[in-house]
Amino acid sequence: MIDSPALSHRMTQLLTSMMCVSALWFSTSCDAKNQNGTTTHTFEPTMKSIAPRVIPYEILIKFKEGISQERIASILKDNRIDIVAEIQRGRLYHARILDDRSVESAIAQLTSYQEVEYAEPNYRYETQK
Repeated sequence: MIDSPALSHRMTQLLTSMMCVSALWFSTSCDAKNQNGTTTHTFEPTMKSIAPRVIPYEILIKFKEGISQERIASILKDNRIDIVAEIQRGRLYHARILDDRSVESAIAQLTSYQEVEYAEPNYRYETQK
């Protein structure tokens, strides 16, 4: 038969070893770093991931209610702007600047017309992969 104090001492060593291994495992599994020491990915969106990009020479223009198609065509022609697509019939247009002006310059010119409700850059948004 095995000596009781020796068995007790052996059990204490085994229990202590198991506690150390468990503590080590718990501390590394709760750490937010991988084996390379870099932070792992989280599901929280960052401002950088949703930051918009402006498409060069493209703008969106919304005209006020009741503006005739002839007047809209005249404003666009005077500002060297071509329609890419009509988004909202007779009011909202996706347009392209036909000369080398900046988007900001074209927007400033368009918003000086009382018929224009707003003009803004055409932003491109991408989903995070």
